[in-house]
Amino acid sequence: MRKLWIGLLFGSALGIAACTTYYDDAGRSRMGGYDYVGRDYDRPGNGCGFFGGSGGRVLDPWLACTREGQGIIARGFDSDGDRKISRATAERANVAFRRHADVNRDMCLTDAEVRAALANAERFERQD
Repeated sequence: MRKLWIGLLFGSALGIAACTTYYDDAGRSRMGGYDYVGRDYDRPGNGCGFFGGSGGRVLDPWLACTREGQGIIARGFDSDGDRKISRATAERANVAFRRHADVNRDMCLTDAEVRAALANAERFERQD
């Protein structure tokens, strides 16, 4: 009987952990410590296929799937121009862009913040 209760307790804890891994109770998706609240880019991964290498699918969708984001990556993070980036480079690009886009520093990106940061791509590139 004791093993049954321990198994139920473990199963419940595992279920709760699985439910909170990617989405919190407000339906916000987690992207590397940042919340994202919006509809334009609310999907896991990017699936665009524009960038290859081990980091191609790790890029945030606004960097991999928009013309402005692709320009940021191509000019600032793809030094040899082959459109193949490493996982570490993709993660560095994601973090740099999230910090740039999160103007109110609340660790929560909205569609408006992402769009404004993409529109300011030239200013973003000059900061690095």
